[in-house]
Amino acid sequence: MLTIRLKLRLKSLLGSGELNIIALVNSGYETAKPELLLPAKVAEELGLYPKMPRGAEVKEYILADGSRTKLVKIPDAIEVAVITEDRIGPTTKCDVVIAEKAEGALISDKLADALNIAAIAIGEGLWCFRDELGSKIRKSA
Repeated sequence: MLTIRLKLRLKSLLGSGELNIIALVNSGYETAKPELLLPAKVAEELGLYPKMPRGAEVKEYILADGSRTKLVKIPDAIEVAVITEDRIGPTTKCDVVIAEKAEGALISDKLADALNIAAIAIGEGLWCFRDELGSKIRKSA
C-alpha cells in the first residue's frame, strides 16, 4: 500500500535538536494552522519531551473513529522543510503535537499546504511541489 510519505528536515526552535524523519501526509488531519504529530521518541530527540517547553499544553483531539484522546501540543516548536533528491522545499514554522503511542509522524492538511505539497495520486504515492505541477512527478519517500 502506497501513500504520500515525505522526508522532512526538522529543527527545534524551543529545544536543541535537528533531525530528518519520514512523515505521512494526512489530509484527514485537519488543523487551524500547520501542525506535525510526532512520536514521543522523536520529540525527545528534538529536546521537546518529556521536559516540555513553556507554552506546552494538553489538548483533546477527536480521532477519525470518533474517539477522543489527549495529546501534548507545543505551539511554534519547530521549523520544517521537505527534502528531496534535487531540492529542499520551503521552510515553515509549525506546532508540534506529541503522541506517546504513535509509531510515525503525521503531516496535517495545513502543514502540507505550507510546504507547498500537491497530491497527484495519493494511492500511488505520487506528488510534487505546487510550482512543479504539470512538469514533475515525485514518488513517496
